Amino acid sequence: MAENKLKRLTEDENQDSTAEPPNKKIKSINDDIIIENFLCKYFFIDKSLLIKEFLQDGSKIVCITRPSGYGKTTNLTMLRYFFEMNYENIKENEFQNLQNKKYFENLLISKEKEDDQTYLDKYQGKYPVIYLDFSSDFKIGKTFEATIKNFKNFIKKLFRSYKNINLNNLDNYDKEQWEIFQNGNVSIDELNESISFLCLNLNKTFNKKIILLIDNYESPILNTVNTSFFNEFYEFYEEVFLEIFKQDKRHHYLFKTFITRNLKVNEDSFKEINLTNYSITSSKYNEYFSITDSEMKKLISIFKLNNEIFDKYCYNDINEISSTHSTNTEIVNDFSSKINTFFNEIFINFDYIMIKDINLLLQNGYIEKAIPELINYEMLKKDYIEKHREIFWTLLVEYGYLIYDYRTVTTISDFKVVKLKVSTNDVREFIKKKFFEWKKNLFNVEKIQNTIDSLTSNYDEERIIEFLKDKIKSNLGYSTGYDYYKNEFIDKYYSIIYSLLSLSDECEVVTKEIFNENNNIRELLIIPKDNLETNTLNNNKNDIIYIIINYNNNVEKGCIEALDYNENLIFDKIELKNEYDKIIKFGIAFNKKICDVIYEINYGKYFKKKEMQKNLYKGEKYRDAINDNRYLIDKTKMISELIQQKYDVFLITRPRRFGKSLNLSMIKEFFEKPINEKENEDKKFVFDGLEVSKDRKNMRHFHKYPVIYLNFKSNNNKEDDNSSIINFLKKEISSVFNYYKKRIDFNKLSRDQQEEWNKIEQKSDGVILQSTIKFLCTCLKEFYKRRCIILIDEYDKIFSEKLKSESTFGTIKTFFSDTFKGNEYLHFGIVTGCLDIGLNELNSGANNFTKCSLLKDNYFSDCYGFTEDELNKILSKFNISDNKEKSDKDKTKDGIKERLKKKYDGYSCFSDKGIIKNIYNPFSVIKFIETNKDKKENYELSNYWVNTGSNDKLKNLIRENDFNFEIEFLSLLCGRIIKISYDKDSGIDDNFLRKDYSYRDIWKVLFFSGYLAVADEEEYNENIKNMNNLKMKFTSNDLKVFNMNEKEIESYKNKLIETKDLEDILYFKIPNQEVLDNFNELMEELNKEKITSDYGDFKISEVLENFINGIYNKDLEMINKGLSKYLRQFSSRHLPISYKRKSTESSPPEHVYQLFLMQLFFNLNVKGLVAEQESGYGIIDIGFPNEKENEEYIIIEIKVSDKDDQNSLSKACKEAINQIDNQKYDEKFKNSFNKIIKYGMAFNRRKCLIEMKENNGDIKEYEDNEDDNKT
Repeated sequence: MAENKLKRLTEDENQDSTAEPPNKKIKSINDDIIIENFLCKYFFIDKSLLIKEFLQDGSKIVCITRPSGYGKTTNLTMLRYFFEMNYENIKENEFQNLQNKKYFENLLISKEKEDDQTYLDKYQGKYPVIYLDFSSDFKIGKTFEATIKNFKNFIKKLFRSYKNINLNNLDNYDKEQWEIFQNGNVSIDELNESISFLCLNLNKTFNKKIILLIDNYESPILNTVNTSFFNEFYEFYEEVFLEIFKQDKRHHYLFKTFITRNLKVNEDSFKEINLTNYSITSSKYNEYFSITDSEMKKLISIFKLNNEIFDKYCYNDINEISSTHSTNTEIVNDFSSKINTFFNEIFINFDYIMIKDINLLLQNGYIEKAIPELINYEMLKKDYIEKHREIFWTLLVEYGYLIYDYRTVTTISDFKVVKLKVSTNDVREFIKKKFFEWKKNLFNVEKIQNTIDSLTSNYDEERIIEFLKDKIKSNLGYSTGYDYYKNEFIDKYYSIIYSLLSLSDECEVVTKEIFNENNNIRELLIIPKDNLETNTLNNNKNDIIYIIINYNNNVEKGCIEALDYNENLIFDKIELKNEYDKIIKFGIAFNKKICDVIYEINYGKYFKKKEMQKNLYKGEKYRDAINDNRYLIDKTKMISELIQQKYDVFLITRPRRFGKSLNLSMIKEFFEKPINEKENEDKKFVFDGLEVSKDRKNMRHFHKYPVIYLNFKSNNNKEDDNSSIINFLKKEISSVFNYYKKRIDFNKLSRDQQEEWNKIEQKSDGVILQSTIKFLCTCLKEFYKRRCIILIDEYDKIFSEKLKSESTFGTIKTFFSDTFKGNEYLHFGIVTGCLDIGLNELNSGANNFTKCSLLKDNYFSDCYGFTEDELNKILSKFNISDNKEKSDKDKTKDGIKERLKKKYDGYSCFSDKGIIKNIYNPFSVIKFIETNKDKKENYELSNYWVNTGSNDKLKNLIRENDFNFEIEFLSLLCGRIIKISYDKDSGIDDNFLRKDYSYRDIWKVLFFSGYLAVADEEEYNENIKNMNNLKMKFTSNDLKVFNMNEKEIESYKNKLIETKDLEDILYFKIPNQEVLDNFNELMEELNKEKITSDYGDFKISEVLENFINGIYNKDLEMINKGLSKYLRQFSSRHLPISYKRKSTESSPPEHVYQLFLMQLFFNLNVKGLVAEQESGYGIIDIGFPNEKENEEYIIIEIKVSDKDDQNSLSKACKEAINQIDNQKYDEKFKNSFNKIIKYGMAFNRRKCLIEMKENNGDIKEYEDNEDDNKT
């Protein structure tokens, strides 16, 4: 695995190995008296040579800066015992404090000499000593006044400590003032001079210079720094000490001054007094404020301690501080109780942004940082530290927790660039403990947990942004203020993200081993603990989070730059794509106080999409298909296209059951942001391995948006009033508002917004229905920070035939207009339906929709229906072979693919790029697979699609418009591709809903409903070329064709092929056998319906059946009655009877009726039908064998009568029969048939008469006794 090659930073911090102090003080080297008097806690180590070092120091004022617990108080107490004189019973020139001398007689200082005198004889007990302890003897009050009162008490106590001295050398004023100080009744001005007055008067009293010892000088300052009266107190406190040294310059009363403090603050006031400071980084005095190696080893030997104590409490590589190894003088140090109050508060409240650095420090033992010099105490105020948290590192050094090699320091302005190390293992354990406690408490914060989840599992960009903005706001000031290295701020933001993720125990945070800090890119890997433990590549589990952090003036652009960075996904030479199934890549960009977050999903080289089971999905809920492990065709390329076409609104029309609802569900599942972790877990793997995921940029939009989904499919109200439609619309809109109320923090909306929301949700009166969805978009933008996606399914269902009110019609149109037009909160919208209707007028607001139909779809042409390749995948998936087998009807040896092609193929879709052909009806294919998946042969191909819906609407449309008699429609049924004048960009006119049908709209409805398909010119030409010449005759609008011979027809075909059509011409065809079967069944049903006329009720099927049976049976009554009834049912608009005659003609020409009869015979499935065939001396009009008498052949000659009376029609019939005889039309058929039946048919408009003759017999006439020809 790659993890063991990566540098791991987090580790188990749930440890507390702080040693406990011993039960009793350890005795060694000296008596208990020394331990007690020198204020040692456990033992005393001889550091008496400090006295010599102090006396020999060239500086009059020595300041030692060391952390707490480094022996400052012990050493200062030792100095006091050494120098302080005996103030009582003083003999002349005998000031030595013999009582204290005994403490030093056996110490190292006793052996030291100066000018042939021992230090004991020359200096011990010879000086007045003023010892000031500001850590224990002086307390800060709650107010400035209270604090001054405490300081007065401190001074009173100090003066009273000298109550037994002889003040005779003082004048009366000084004596009075001394008494005032002893009583504590002093003004603040007098208080300023209190210590300088004490120094001066002790000097006068004893005529000796003063040793001034000040312990914990800055303690009062630190304890007031965050109070409201700090400035006032600091001014007072500073004045007190400046006055001491200012008066010393005048009176020279100080011999030596020794000051101790915890922090090195470069105060201007200290510069005025020529103070020499010795910090922990100085070599001088280090041995007196630490335990050397030899001292430590001696202690271990004397007390028989474990050598591990040396390793635990000795400085790590202290030679980087000085040449002497040392350790804290309190060998067993309980840090939690010894920490200064001020520093403890800082330590407890670890700064969030420092988590990364503390982690690195604990892991590596060091960290490189730029730390500021403490210039003044203002820098220790909380508000200053909050904005300049790097001071924290300075304090860690000053208090002894961290050390650095002073020899390698680089100073830039007021900053030192240093390599910090933990001082001792004991300190390391203490920091580790505190750090762990703080991280544990912080991780329990719900906001923190939610944000970590958002980065590691939910991928909630808005929540991450909200958190980061908050942290940027609170940590932006955490900066040096100096450009000590490039991209300083990006490292701060990098620390924020690292710190957040390191709080979790569920993952490991990995940084790059090498990175260019001048680069504006930072990188992190987040490895789930499960991956580290299992070390396996489990599908959908072996994931990794890869975070790229960028600093850019344009944060959105910065996110994209971050995501495009390192496209090969190589991290420290590890190819992540070879190691992980999924790499969740975050691009995070900052610019000052703003930030943005975008993530994408990359898939590993060996990622395998979850294998789908052999169960097809037939529903409309995309997630159900995936979660139930059902098979479906991958149409997610549609999502890729939508991502490229943002801010558009698409009106997508396709036939029913072509995948519109499923695709909308797919789009909703992809784009909709999950509401919580559970929903996210249900959804997050849905698109793994699908087409859309192959482009990582697509996944930047995954689960990002609010999606508003409306489905008008259920608008099945049977009530015949417009209010039911409006109520339905209100109900659907109400459900959407209810849905989103559960997905947002509703209470964050304004009061007005909440009131309006509730009105809409409750379907209250007075709600402006048209603007509801736009209002919802406005509200959701406040929560999601993104524009909305609006999906409306089955929109055309709302445009019901019951929609008779213009007002209601207008309301619905305005609803669509307000929802989509000018909606600044819209990302993109999709409206789907079968029919392009209701939204075509300019004022509908949808005139700017991008229409996508089978006529033209530049975006989703192959996203609906199954292509040839997709069909092959399905057949292969379900093991349906292509073995040749006989089909049920034509008995030809077609394979299953060819049979499926004939049955369910035939749809095409046009776009600017070309045409996609061979689109299969998806529903029929799915049903075929479901029905035949376990078969190896005898596959069942049923009319699945047409059987899922009622034919009533189609039947009504054809019936009410007599469309079944249109020559173009009849031509379609005969297999011909027809040409129709058609405006490709216009939809169906609104009048269609009012049953005011136009000729064009009928074709449009048939096309949009899937009963017709569109062909291209190439397919049209091929159809013409292969068309049977006889079919060409009776399916042609050009009636001249009927009289053409074979050669002329071929020439006519070529002319049709060569002629270029206008742009508004479309080629229509019946797509496949399933639809053709449906039309044929529909025609049969229509023919069986009763027709009411002035001459009674009849069924067309019965009339036509009687007509053809009459011809076969030579029954003139059946023939005449049947044809007469059929003719009278035609309206004047139908072809061929509606043939546009010249004004001089009384009736259409013969070939019009000839074509009319040919169409009837063709539809009646007359076998052996011929027309315009040469025989004898002429050309017969129509001929065919008698289906009921094998030895008979029927010849029909057609004539047109000038008049419509019986005699005229009869005369024309006889002329027709005589023409058959005279022209010997029967000559060609005599050898094959024993009897020739000769029919003469005469027409005048919608009247007819038929007479007949068998062979050479007499002409049989028909007498219309029932006056069937009455007009």
